[in-house]
Amino acid sequence: MEVQDIRDALVIRERDLFLLTDEAGEVPEGNVNGYGLYYGDTRYLSTFEFSLAENKSMVLLSTAELGFSSEHVLTNYTMTDLDGRTIPRASVQVHRTRVVEDVLEETLQIDNYNDFPVHLDLRFRLAADFADIFLVRGFPPGRQREVVHPAVWGASGLRISYKGTDDRLRETVVEFRPEPKSVETKEATAEVAFRELLAPRERRVLHVVIAADGRVDVPRGVSRFAVVSKEYDKWKRESTHIETDNDFFDTVLERSLSDVRMLWNHSSAEGYPAAGTPWYDTLFGRDTAIVGLQTLSLKPSIARDCLVALARWQGTKLDAWRDEEPGKILHELRVGEMTQSGALPFSPYYGSIDSTPLFLLLAGEYFQWTNDLEMLSRIEPNLRAGLRWLEEYGDTNGDGFIDYQKRSSKGLVNQGWKDSLDAMMHADGSPLEPPITLVEVQAYVYMALDKLAPVFAALGDTETARDLLRQAKVLQDHFNREMWTEDGFFALALDDEGRQARSITSNAGQALWGGIATDDKAPAVVRRLMEPDMFSGWGIRTLSTASPRFNPQGYHVGAVWPHDNSIIAMGFKRYGFEIELNRLVAGLFDAAKAFPYYRLPELFGGMARSAHHSPVPYPVACRPQAWAAGAFPLITQAILGLCPDAPNGRLRIVRPILPDWLRQVRVRGLRVGGGAVDLFYERRAGKTSIAIDGIRGELEVDFTDEWPRRCSWPVTNTGA
Repeated sequence: MEVQDIRDALVIRERDLFLLTDEAGEVPEGNVNGYGLYYGDTRYLSTFEFSLAENKSMVLLSTAELGFSSEHVLTNYTMTDLDGRTIPRASVQVHRTRVVEDVLEETLQIDNYNDFPVHLDLRFRLAADFADIFLVRGFPPGRQREVVHPAVWGASGLRISYKGTDDRLRETVVEFRPEPKSVETKEATAEVAFRELLAPRERRVLHVVIAADGRVDVPRGVSRFAVVSKEYDKWKRESTHIETDNDFFDTVLERSLSDVRMLWNHSSAEGYPAAGTPWYDTLFGRDTAIVGLQTLSLKPSIARDCLVALARWQGTKLDAWRDEEPGKILHELRVGEMTQSGALPFSPYYGSIDSTPLFLLLAGEYFQWTNDLEMLSRIEPNLRAGLRWLEEYGDTNGDGFIDYQKRSSKGLVNQGWKDSLDAMMHADGSPLEPPITLVEVQAYVYMALDKLAPVFAALGDTETARDLLRQAKVLQDHFNREMWTEDGFFALALDDEGRQARSITSNAGQALWGGIATDDKAPAVVRRLMEPDMFSGWGIRTLSTASPRFNPQGYHVGAVWPHDNSIIAMGFKRYGFEIELNRLVAGLFDAAKAFPYYRLPELFGGMARSAHHSPVPYPVACRPQAWAAGAFPLITQAILGLCPDAPNGRLRIVRPILPDWLRQVRVRGLRVGGGAVDLFYERRAGKTSIAIDGIRGELEVDFTDEWPRRCSWPVTNTGA
């Protein structure tokens, strides 16, 4: 059954392991919401329930705000204990804390606040179905699944195992301290009971440690909570520090950075942000590249690690089953049973038209922020392979644009960021036939060619650098002729016959971010995107309300995506539309304040903003989602007007105009190349002033009124 609703779900995550529960912190038996403990695209616990004396507990607190840990405070309703004594309401309290690191560790602290002893029956119910994440989401299994082995209780604790159709053994191991009073097993389910006699005011502590495919390793002397908390603190300390006079904005920005860290996978040779929990908790080419781009001003090491991860999985051969081609960057990597058994092609899968240009673009933008020529020289073969893919495989119909058409029988029909089946349509609602040429992808390619020219110049290949600039100019001219409609907007796409899809969508806004639009066309695009049928008051919708296919809860046909809006906001900045930028940002900022923990979800409903000031949630949105977490870092860069030129030892600050809900912004430790700068912004009487509080290293700061249309080249400083 397809998962219908996870709006109230809690999630904690660390090191490729995550727990998804209901709002009380439980994983109910037989739940249809996808709750459970997951690792490697597999659900290792499908039931995880706790009961106090076989009674339903009163939940006083349930929070997962820290990201890697959750806290749940329970108390009793009026009940009878094992000795028949009546226990008054709220006189027994259970404090549950969980932390995820290499394992899931739970500590239960049970307090008896009565003036008499209580005899309690504490029970856990656990089960594992080892369901592939695609099976949980409602995909057909492809072949008959094997049977999960019966749960076994022994000296090493509780063990449940499964050997799947991919011939891989997966195991869940659960250790209890102290040992329980009794354990009853039936098939893949276990009932674990503790019978505790607590004296008046006595406290008892229980520990549960759950491991996926590994031995339960109990740390000595150092708590898992302390280990992960220290890593989070280090992550934040090594980032640019931004503090404003608006506490809400500071909290939203801090949440953004914490959520990227929460999604960080670092169990393999390289780190990278998983795309989103729960459904996309793995490496995605498009998402990874965009998160790297969004966070360069705060933490350029994210982009560096993203580049290394994507280069590692770059395509090397022609493989129709996986839509792989030499030089192509992957779409997604999966390791679950359905992929490993061959039922799905995601091992990895390459059906993404934009992952490759975004990878190339990220490399160029990383150079602009860091001047890290040493790192880029290491991936130079990958960059050249990506450029060859654009030339040899990206343009299937020879019209000068990059387009897509799937070859895999189990591949994605639509291969841009709007990859759902109903996302691509003409203005009358009729679907587009492939090959499809997407508007934003051409902008990515243009920007990648432009940004890579200084990289190859610095590497000593001026011929390639000049050729990239030439290609970029040819593409820009071709784009502005063929993609501009008679209605004064950019087409969503071109179909198989070269016809323009004139649906009014958010995609055109991403073309502004890419800088491919000529100056005469940008004003019309900005105005159209901010009209009421596109701008909901919370953000720009994916599709106009005037479209016959509009649905405010449609994944790509009416909902609002924070990452999409952040890219559009940066496009507004490039062309000098700061008023519209601030209006757009205000809506998204207000939306973030309305969601739990100030966390922007993957997407939310496209309903117009009402007097109640609450955006409408999307029922199964990922929370957190990496590029949603990256939205406010990129938006902050746009507001502050930060335009780096590290190869030339320069930072440009372009027309900063603080919104009316920000009066002061202090930036500390902004890194550009080998230098760093502290900045202070202040808005007075509607005008924004900037002061340089200090510069470390060789760095010049320039103030300008125009965002550079092209990269600065030739490079005057080619040092690493």
